[in-house]
Amino acid sequence: MNKLMMRKLILAGAVVLLALIYIIQVIAGNRSSVKDFVIEKSFDTIEIASSDKGAVTLKRYGDFWKIGMNDTDTNKVAPIVEAVKNIRTLSVVSTSSSDDAIERYGFSDAQKITVRVSDNGKEYLALEIGKDAANGQQNYVRLNGKSDIYLATNALKSKFSVTESDLIKAPEPAPAQEAAPEASESSGAASEESPNLL
Repeated sequence: MNKLMMRKLILAGAVVLLALIYIIQVIAGNRSSVKDFVIEKSFDTIEIASSDKGAVTLKRYGDFWKIGMNDTDTNKVAPIVEAVKNIRTLSVVSTSSSDDAIERYGFSDAQKITVRVSDNGKEYLALEIGKDAANGQQNYVRLNGKSDIYLATNALKSKFSVTESDLIKAPEPAPAQEAAPEASESSGAASEESPNLL
């Protein structure tokens, strides 16, 4: 085998190797562990429940959210509404529904926060939030009744650990009433005494 043929074989082998590396990278990229659970439709109800905070039901009326007949604080409700639209998970940490996994990741009834999102009675999201991960900005979650446990971003536990009173808009302070003008001194004391004409 002459040198020219050897070079051609080496070059062909290198091309095949590069093609294989490219294919592996494409497959690995398509299997990225990051997964988004997105709600693309509008919804009118968010229900939040936990053993320590109780139940909170947010209902949308046009552009505003209420709890019962009470207006809510937009600055406190907006992060909750945005958070349920896109739950970003980074990886699956467990596929087990064993008692050990439930306790380890915080999905017992005493630990978890349950969030349900629906529109006109049709459920779009059932989210269970378990323990915080190490840095507090990530949590363990389960979605839509599945046993898979994900590591999720966006500090979900702190966002959804709320009571009704946390979200209800504080009443506007009553306008301060102006103090009544002090009674003027008696006209006799305020003005000089009238001369006695008699």
